[in-house]
Amino acid sequence: MVCDRLSVKRYYVDGRFGQIHYRLARPQRSTKLPLICLHMSPYCSVIYENLIRELSSDRICIAMDTPGFGGSDAPDFSPTIGDYALALKDFIDSLDFAEVDLLGYHTGGKIALEVAINFPDLVRKVILVSAAIWPAAQREKLRALYSRSNISHDGSHIVNWWKSAINWSMRGRSLESINKVFWSRTLNPEISWWGHHAAINYSTKIALQKVLHPVLVLNPEDDLWEHTALAKALLTNPKSSVHDLPGWSHGFLDVKTEEVASIVRSFLH
Repeated sequence: MVCDRLSVKRYYVDGRFGQIHYRLARPQRSTKLPLICLHMSPYCSVIYENLIRELSSDRICIAMDTPGFGGSDAPDFSPTIGDYALALKDFIDSLDFAEVDLLGYHTGGKIALEVAINFPDLVRKVILVSAAIWPAAQREKLRALYSRSNISHDGSHIVNWWKSAINWSMRGRSLESINKVFWSRTLNPEISWWGHHAAINYSTKIALQKVLHPVLVLNPEDDLWEHTALAKALLTNPKSSVHDLPGWSHGFLDVKTEEVASIVRSFLH
């Protein structure tokens, strides 16, 4: 049987909050640790589809929908990053993986850090897409912004979301590529703020100082570019680093898939 790297399959497993939906790309024979990818809020695992396909020549690659996003069932309360981390731990255990590498984008990165800190033997290396360190005043503004649903009667919230997606997309990203992932942020709009709310209430500064694993922070020039630069002084493992990506922004996983895969492989070797 020849490895089909073009195939990304979708599955469900049972979790503490209901079903967990995930995407899986795998080779015929895996020679590396599994890589678990965690998306930003309020999107879903579809953002990783091209990347996990590209990386799946020698390792199992999985992109999970955080509970309440994509196809995963939501908890019946607004969760913390700690709650999301426990759901991820359950997910990894359900797949019988003894050790994994983690890649997390924005909110997903905070979940990855929390799992690495609390279950250090389960994680080998961590890759973060951005690691924003917020000043207290800005954190309070963001906390107020992401404390409720912002659905509008005339549907203008969807137009605003679309304009934001266009504004923060990197050069070379097609409208088709943007639309491929945009739909996922329109799901469960009454709770789609939960991911941001959990992220804002989590201290990345403290987490980066506590995590013992090698951490690679990818810093694209997106809305968290300047705040992520502050993470450089907080990394404690000598094998940890921040990789600035000027000119890159949202959509880089699709526009620069091969380049990202090369960076990931180099760090995870």
